[in-house]
Amino acid sequence: MRTLPVQTSPQPEHAAFHLDFIWVALAAALFVGFAIGAHVAAVIGFDFPLGPGFYSFIQVHGHVQLVSWAGLFIIGISLHFIPRLAGIPLTKPHWRNRILWLLAAGLLLRSLGQSLLPYLQESAWQVPVAWAVAVSGLLEWAGILAYAGLLGSTMRHVADAEQRPALAQVKPFFLMMLAGWNLYSLINAALLIQMARQRMIVVHQAWNEFAIQALIGLVLLPVAFAFSVRMFPLYLRLPAASWPVRGLAFAYALALSLQLIPLLPPLAVLPTQTPLLLSATGVIAKGVVILVFVWQLDLLTRWRLPWTVNRVFHPGPERPPTRPGLPDYGEFGRFERLVYAAYFWLVLGAVLDILSGASKIFDFSLTHSSDASRHVYLLGFITLLIFGMSVRMLPGFLQKKQVWSPRLVGATFWLGNLAVVLRVMPLLMPMAVFEAWPAIAVVTQAAFGMSGLAGLAAILCLTINLMKTL
Repeated sequence: MRTLPVQTSPQPEHAAFHLDFIWVALAAALFVGFAIGAHVAAVIGFDFPLGPGFYSFIQVHGHVQLVSWAGLFIIGISLHFIPRLAGIPLTKPHWRNRILWLLAAGLLLRSLGQSLLPYLQESAWQVPVAWAVAVSGLLEWAGILAYAGLLGSTMRHVADAEQRPALAQVKPFFLMMLAGWNLYSLINAALLIQMARQRMIVVHQAWNEFAIQALIGLVLLPVAFAFSVRMFPLYLRLPAASWPVRGLAFAYALALSLQLIPLLPPLAVLPTQTPLLLSATGVIAKGVVILVFVWQLDLLTRWRLPWTVNRVFHPGPERPPTRPGLPDYGEFGRFERLVYAAYFWLVLGAVLDILSGASKIFDFSLTHSSDASRHVYLLGFITLLIFGMSVRMLPGFLQKKQVWSPRLVGATFWLGNLAVVLRVMPLLMPMAVFEAWPAIAVVTQAAFGMSGLAGLAAILCLTINLMKTL
């Protein structure tokens, strides 16, 4: 008697990369985020009249850069990368379109509506436009909830975490990311509704500042750390992460909580120095954890052997040698310089954080402002990291073997770093320098004004390169 073979249902395949997240992110960055940033920097740097929409433009610029430029890159890549890391295809891949268009519609309403509001005061259009801006927050909140639900349901299907040590190692960073997205989108929606009800043209500054700090600390930095741990050994031939990544993630979460919780507006206004001192302690601890992370990653130091040192290669046809210390032939340009530069700015940001926290505890004055530290993290670290990793990762996601123009990668490196230097360095110079040489103030103010144009040129180079490549 013959035994029939057991019929097994085929395993579902991973969904292909959803490139529209990248196109929307680039379009929003090019025509709104970096464009408004260049306008604001020029207004400040060249002493143009501020105009009624100046403060609205600042908030629109910040929101679009966070949610669209950095956020949509993170969302699009994470929906492709994390399921493969988990070994579980997306449970509902068709949700990606809903997530994208909810977020894109919300960003469009926010960008147009809040930019117009200052010019519609005392007009019949003020109320409907204000409520359209409030709807934008609800749309973005819905998109984030759908994203968190989709990614969370996929990660919950991992049957045995021990079978996926690569995911388990960085999972705390991804959980922070989901918590941060939900917190930011909820606060943002509530602030926009409050703005519409009170007929204001900007959202509540203290709560908005708290939401931004939460998004940077809970979403942008943890995601960058997680991708660095998993991708840099492959792309840059670093040593494999044999150090306690999860322990460092928990230390980072504890330090960030100590920094953020005392900054909640109801606590920050208490007539005591305790919240300020606790937050300063958290800032110092976070800076120290970041420095330890960079040291363990071994990107800037290169003091340990790469993960390939004991690798046994099977016999095969002779291949030309790759670039020294790297696994490619230069077909993606010198993308590694953007990554190195990003981590240099991250180290500077951590040092500035430590100094900032120490100044509050030990009561001494600093030459730099919080705006300098924020742009070191966002323009220096996050933006340059996206510049470098996008030209290396995205072609591979779409089975492309090279980037269209390695020279444009070089141009992106120089323009991106020029933007950071022009934007941040004027804010780091001691006041004594300006007092001793007044002419330097004119030069640094003009440099500040030009920083936005350098950033706009850098994002244009990246956009052209990715369009031609993908």
